[in-house]
Amino acid sequence: MPGRTDPSGPHDSDALAAVYDRVTDAVFALDEEWQFTFCNEQAEQLLDRSEADVLGTVVWEVTPDVIGSAVRTEYERAMETQEPVGFETVAESLDSRLVGRAYPSETGLTVTVRIDTERARRTERLRDRERALQDAYEVIADPDRQFDEKIDSLLGVVRRTIGTDYATLSRIHEDADEYIFEAVDAPADADLEMGDTAPLSATNCERAVDTEQTLVIEDVDRDAPELADRAGNAEWGISCYLGTPISVDDEVYGTFCFYDLDAHVDEFSDWEVTFVELLGNWVSSELERHHSERKLEASNERLEQFANAASHDLKEPLRMVSSYLTLLENRYGDELDADGREFIEFAVDGADRMQAMIDGLLAYSRVETRGDPLEPVDLNAVFADVRNDLELRLEETDATLSSESLPWVEGDADQLRQLVQNLLSNALEYSGDEPPRICVEARREGSDWLISVSDDGIGIPPDDEERVFEVFERLHTREEHAGTGIGLTLCRRIVERHGGEIWVDSELDEGATFRFTLPAATADES
Repeated sequence: MPGRTDPSGPHDSDALAAVYDRVTDAVFALDEEWQFTFCNEQAEQLLDRSEADVLGTVVWEVTPDVIGSAVRTEYERAMETQEPVGFETVAESLDSRLVGRAYPSETGLTVTVRIDTERARRTERLRDRERALQDAYEVIADPDRQFDEKIDSLLGVVRRTIGTDYATLSRIHEDADEYIFEAVDAPADADLEMGDTAPLSATNCERAVDTEQTLVIEDVDRDAPELADRAGNAEWGISCYLGTPISVDDEVYGTFCFYDLDAHVDEFSDWEVTFVELLGNWVSSELERHHSERKLEASNERLEQFANAASHDLKEPLRMVSSYLTLLENRYGDELDADGREFIEFAVDGADRMQAMIDGLLAYSRVETRGDPLEPVDLNAVFADVRNDLELRLEETDATLSSESLPWVEGDADQLRQLVQNLLSNALEYSGDEPPRICVEARREGSDWLISVSDDGIGIPPDDEERVFEVFERLHTREEHAGTGIGLTLCRRIVERHGGEIWVDSELDEGATFRFTLPAATADES
């Protein structure tokens, strides 16, 4: 059908044009110069131009993003091969996908085009869902946003995605029939804000709380008439609802819910329900983490209060015992026999060990509450400071202490110095009869550094590798090795405060290697 005057041979052109106008696809014809010679009504709608406007114009100039340059190669291939070709293209200006075929002749092309609106809608839905997931991820992963800010942003992301005007995070007091709005995303003229309360029994959320399952209602009057007379629906005008329960410590905390004053035209899709549940699970886990952190902070505070009280209450009697024992030795030492002097030495030693244990417990209790903020720390500098502090002991034991280049980590410099000193002191103490040989190494593992402190000393029985980190646990008598039994316990608490782990690999009489992980400092900080 290359020409308007005679689109298909000897038939009457007006009659044939009328036939093409009844065809549901867009149909148009081009001559050998790629100029329009015919358009049916559907093609005029597709081009958004009348046939009179396009006749005689080149297809590439009229519709560059619809049926022109985007499929030019296919048009040219059809003319060259004189074989029909099919094509698909996305018309950005129509936000649709076009499916067509071009039928060549010696003098031009006849082209049919169908707008695949359902496919276009599916593509758009996929784009919207991908965008929603990306937006939610960016909110959740943003390290600079506080939890409350993240919740506010997530409410907006989900509300826009599923098409409701209202979004809230609530906390409930079920025994008091109380529903508390902890976060709100609602129209500016809505009489609702964070901190407002309502009876739980007036809301659809009560059912989500009772069943501990997601509640989906597209039209309250149609889908849940038994809830229609609740104040939230009857008085406030809520007509659709999608909400999921939030749990903390295996108990329902509240709801993460979305609703509107108009019934939802379409069903909430399975994807939309899953999206709400997925983010609801994240909210639950974050609230649980915050709850655990608050309990840990309270526990640490109580521990420090106990340690301070114990330190104050015990140190004074110990000082008195030590003072009187010293006074007794000075005044009556000449009158005491060997046993008497030995008894006094035992008593003084016991008081000194008790003092050391109290100091150790106090240090243990303050790891969390008295630590400095974590910042980039050069472990080479930490190691050098500890080596200077232990210089005399290294000389006395004729020890060999080697270290490769150590990394920068995120940490508390004072606590890391205590950690390294405890481990090196431990290696010197349990070196055996031979001069100690100690090696410190580092290896990158993902976002962490794995630090190893190895010795060739007396080692640890495999069954006792975990026990050595417990408070006051000792594998040897005090006559064999000095110490309070709290040094390795303190090491574990310091490492855990830095988000790492510590363990030991050892065999009896084969030495020991203590390993611990610390977060790596970022390149620009180090």
